[in-house]
Amino acid sequence: MPEVILQIRNIHKRFDDQLVLNGINLDIHEKEVVSIIGSSGSGKTTLLRCLNLLNEPEDGQILFLGEDLMDPKVDLDHLRMRMGMVFQSFNLFNHQNVMENCIMAPISLLKMKKEDAIDKARLLLDKVGMLKFEHVPVTQLSGGQKQRVAIARALMMNPKIMLFDEPTSALDPEMVGEVLEVMKDLAKEGMTMVIVTHEMDFAKEVSHRIIFMDQGLIAESGTPDDIFKNPKEERTKAFLRRYAHERV
Repeated sequence: MPEVILQIRNIHKRFDDQLVLNGINLDIHEKEVVSIIGSSGSGKTTLLRCLNLLNEPEDGQILFLGEDLMDPKVDLDHLRMRMGMVFQSFNLFNHQNVMENCIMAPISLLKMKKEDAIDKARLLLDKVGMLKFEHVPVTQLSGGQKQRVAIARALMMNPKIMLFDEPTSALDPEMVGEVLEVMKDLAKEGMTMVIVTHEMDFAKEVSHRIIFMDQGLIAESGTPDDIFKNPKEERTKAFLRRYAHERV
């Protein structure tokens, strides 16, 4: 069994009086691709954002590479550098071009030499099909191009795990495929990934494990075949029926 690199133990999260996460327990193994599915408001994105403490749980433990992110004594910034995050809204710096977006963090945080950062950025931009845009302002890119740059930028930090929050939800349908192809390539290369997604066919194809969330709980977890072909929970069956109906 591959090493467990991320352990979530009994975390709860409230926003005002609303309990959004109600005692989540989850292990993520090295090189594993885990997709989180569920209806809007089920807690998917909140859970993902808790993994690197963008949302801070009220209690519980989040152990990353053996260190508790919720321990006040831990070097949280150092550990966050090992967790790549790709947002649905890209979160690129609009006043910079593609290359500048990619090299800023490794130069300032990893103390990488500028020429080395540029060399690495060119390799990663080529990997995601964006090298010819290296000097283009990000404001001139399509949504799919921006998301591919965001993935390259996250990879610049040599992450141990990549977190994806609905990476295609802000894209026009014809641009979804180009981003999913990049993510499929990362999965084939053994990148550990946790993906909140509504792209069920993609989740089915790329994931080792599917987690179905409902009302702040992990209602069901299993392989893609377990969840999509033989779901056990009525809540999972109802969600998949709704998904199938919406596709039609």
